[in-house]
Amino acid sequence: MPELPEVETVKRSLLTNKGAKFITLQINHPAVLRRQDFKPEELYGKKIKSIERRGKYLILSAINGRNLIVHLGMSGRFYMLDVEEQVQEPHIHAEIVLDNGRKLLYQDARRFGGLWLVKDTVSFFSRMGKEPLGEDFNAVYLAEVIKNRKVAIKSLLLNQSLIAGIGNIYADEALFRAGILPTRPAGSLNNEEIIRLSKSIKEVLQMGIEQRGTTFRDYRDGNNEAGNNQNSLQVYGRKNMPCPVCGELICCDRIGGRSSHYCEHCQL
Repeated sequence: MPELPEVETVKRSLLTNKGAKFITLQINHPAVLRRQDFKPEELYGKKIKSIERRGKYLILSAINGRNLIVHLGMSGRFYMLDVEEQVQEPHIHAEIVLDNGRKLLYQDARRFGGLWLVKDTVSFFSRMGKEPLGEDFNAVYLAEVIKNRKVAIKSLLLNQSLIAGIGNIYADEALFRAGILPTRPAGSLNNEEIIRLSKSIKEVLQMGIEQRGTTFRDYRDGNNEAGNNQNSLQVYGRKNMPCPVCGELICCDRIGGRSSHYCEHCQL
């Protein structure tokens, strides 16, 4: 699933469309439209005021206060082509034509993602946790949310109502960098471990953005190009391969229903 670095990369690669006007929004598969506060036609002729990210969501905001929100689900892509280019790939469920000669395509073979036409983004995101790359996400906040919690720290990092945007890949990478086992009860972390973990979360997310995201199979950026961060991963996807620090084999277990990669020797 595309996580914060992947969605941030898509956002950055689409920023050149800021200021362009919506011409049409065509929904090819009605099931991908998850919410409709207004008719698509209310976007037509309106400029894109901003292209933002919140957690794993993209937000295209028009100057009239109407917002198109996009979630990529497990396998979705949201990318641009020149309007004259023929679409060669299947599962294009929505197509946005802009007045700058481009079109934005929403592609999702598994249809776990979707589009939302929303008037009030504050209400839409009201239950979402803090942005881990924001200034207000730090060791103090992390200590607050893990206090007395018995849930595994890996599961807590995936809780979008506490921390927005972290998924399986970057949770595993952050815990490895911080030297913390994913099975540890969240409330068992001491102050030093909390500081290390809050720092590691920011580091692995920033690295993911610098490497333009992680591509194993489906993910592409807004130019429909693969990322490079898969080449920098330390534990995720490396089951039974040697740990890059100690050489012991990487373990993989299911924690809270999610596969989790870690080194028993380096993580305590």
